[in-house]
Amino acid sequence: MRCGEEAGPPLVAGKEEETEKIRVDDMHLHYGDYHALRGVSISFSDREITALIGPSGCGKSTLLKSLSRMNDLVGGGCRIQGRILLDGQDIYGGMDVNLLRKRVGMVFQKPNPFPMSVYDNIAYGPRTHGIKDRGQLDEIVEQSLRDAAIWGEVEDRLKKSASRHQSSELYTFMQIHDFPNYENLSF
Repeated sequence: MRCGEEAGPPLVAGKEEETEKIRVDDMHLHYGDYHALRGVSISFSDREITALIGPSGCGKSTLLKSLSRMNDLVGGGCRIQGRILLDGQDIYGGMDVNLLRKRVGMVFQKPNPFPMSVYDNIAYGPRTHGIKDRGQLDEIVEQSLRDAAIWGEVEDRLKKSASRHQSSELYTFMQIHDFPNYENLSF
């Protein structure tokens, strides 16, 4: 093309037709009496990047957590009205939460541990992927903590929650090292 010529449409090899992956319809989320999200409707396309931008406390993380039903783990009566569809299936309409979390993984800026022990937070991903053998889970948990250089700090406290510092170290380690390709680990 020469300067001044009009360019044609951009050529993108292998570009697939845009499809709706997740759809949120008129969602309201309550923590007890607090109405945290009001009438949220949004869709996310398959293989597209979407940025949610807004001030602190406006509900961005609350919305994202609801897409993988992480709010189910919050005490105090989290209640959701409206619909959230993944590939057309209502995630609150009988979808197995473990299968959902295998398909919808979350990576947060700050460690966001589930309200469970260090051991159970690390073993959560492997369990979701079908690993049930206690010995194998023990090996994965210990090796992960050794690799993150915090085994000595927590080996006697595996049934307790990690400190914020330990959660941060382990979370960072897992992101950098793509912990055995498990899609959905949270600490």
